[in-house]
Formats: sequence, structure tokens, C-alpha cells
Amino acid sequence: MDRLKTILVAVDFSLCSSDAFRQAARLAAWNNAKLNALHVVNAPSTPLGRQAFTPFDIPTEDTLVHDAYRRWEDFAPGCEGKTAVKFTVAVGSPREEILRAIESIKPDLLVMGTNSVLDRNRGIGTTAAACVRKAEAKVLLVREEQTRPFTSVAACIDFSATSRLALEQAIHVAAQDEAALHVMHVYDDPWHGMPRSDIVEANMPDFNTKMKEAVAQRLREFCQPLEHEMNALEAHFHGIQHDDHWEGYGAGLVGFIGRQGIDLAVLGVRSTWSVRDLLWGSTAERVCRDAGCSILTVRPVP
Repeated sequence: MDRLKTILVAVDFSLCSSDAFRQAARLAAWNNAKLNALHVVNAPSTPLGRQAFTPFDIPTEDTLVHDAYRRWEDFAPGCEGKTAVKFTVAVGSPREEILRAIESIKPDLLVMGTNSVLDRNRGIGTTAAACVRKAEAKVLLVREEQTRPFTSVAACIDFSATSRLALEQAIHVAAQDEAALHVMHVYDDPWHGMPRSDIVEANMPDFNTKMKEAVAQRLREFCQPLEHEMNALEAHFHGIQHDDHWEGYGAGLVGFIGRQGIDLAVLGVRSTWSVRDLLWGSTAERVCRDAGCSILTVRPVP
């Protein structure tokens, strides 16, 4: 990714956020960037304190904040660069406080684990999903145990201006970590899996092969402004036909990521979200949820 000046990492003291912090510290060191860490004490809906229906004293907010600073001392032990980190504790909704910190700090990158201690069994936690949708910054979601440099990076291209920004970020990461770079586009079968007629077969022999080659060629043309960087990285171009029309583009990306052993997927996200996204999930959220790798999302330039 391009040279970063400020990184914000959200931590909840889980194993996943510990790995995310180590990844953030590694990126901060490489970029000589300022690293800010934020922990949010998730305040309950009712005020903390002694309640008539409880036989004991509930910890106060001050107690919980003090405990967070104590836990920070034991968090990610031995991580290089931890002493230079500015650590802050906020009280409230994790999602809202993280987004508020982004508005205040204006980081170039938000780093967080894909899951919190509350939703470890999900592909992506609710707070992480909300930050992908709303954060006015690039967002790096780190999978648990992903602390080392990335070895295989995929740039997910849909030929939009935002996916070109995603390509630029993928190039920077691949160059930084000396990783393999894959540039890929998923396209639908024009017949949506239905048999082609004899006339079509006669007039368009080897259609699938030629279609795949045409997509790969279009990818090369799309990447032409970055040809020097692409050649240096010996990038691989992939046109992937996705046959299941109903599963959608995201499923094709997830399948490719699994087959190729990708450990970082870079993709663009929209600046606005539709009702359909709320009901079915966007492509970005589908990839974040189902792909077994870390995800870097890039927003459109305002």
C-alpha cells in the first residue's frame, strides 16, 4: 500500500486483535507511520453502578477504563514498536467510537481483526462489517494467526476507478512483502449455465477458452498505466468464469482465493450501500465473510 502516515488499530484484547496489532505495528514500522491504538469499553445500555436487583457492585466506568490500561500492558507482549504507540480507551459502542476516532485522527489506514471476542465463530464480526461500510479510510481486516508478511496478494478488479485504486494498493503490498501478485476478474457465463444451441457452438467454437483469454487481455489493458510495476512483480492475470448466476460475483472471488491460497485480497467498496446490500450483503462483505484470508478494502476518492 502507498506510504502511510497514520495508522489506527482497534484492539479488544482477543487473539485476533493481537494478530491485527502485530500486523499494524509491522506496517507502521515499514512506513515510518504514527500508530494509534484504540480500545472501546462496550458500555451497557443502563448506567453502571449498584443496581437494586443485583447482590453485588457492578464495576464503574472508571474501573473498566483502568482495567483496560492494565490489560494493555500485557497485550501483544514483545511486539516491536509497542512502546511508541499512543493507546487510548473510549467508552461506548465499539462501532461508533471507532468511526468517531477515524473522523478525529483521520488515519490513512484502519487495522482490526475480522472478529471480536463476541463473534469469533463468524466469518466477519458486526463491528468489522460496519467499519468496512462506513469508515472513511482504507480498512485492513486481519485474520487470526496472520502476523507475518503476506505471501500471495490478489487484486480484485471490476474495471471501475475504485478497483484501479485497489490495484495500486495491492501492488504496494506485494512489493513491500515480496509477495506474488494476482490480478483477477470474475465474469458470468453469458448463458448462465444453460446449454448453448448448435448454431452458437458452430459459430463460436472454443467459446470458453476465448472468453477467458479476452478477459485476461482486458485486465492487462486495464493495468497498462502500471505496467512497469506489474512487470517487476511478474503479475499473474486471471479471468474466472463463474457459472452460478444466483450465487453472484462474490462467490467467484471466494472460490479463486481458496484455490490459489491467497492470504490478502484487495478490493474496492462503494461509497453508498443499497437496501439489497442490507438484505443480501455486498460483494465486499461476502468476500470478507467467506474468504479465509485477510482483506484490504479501498474506498472511492471523494
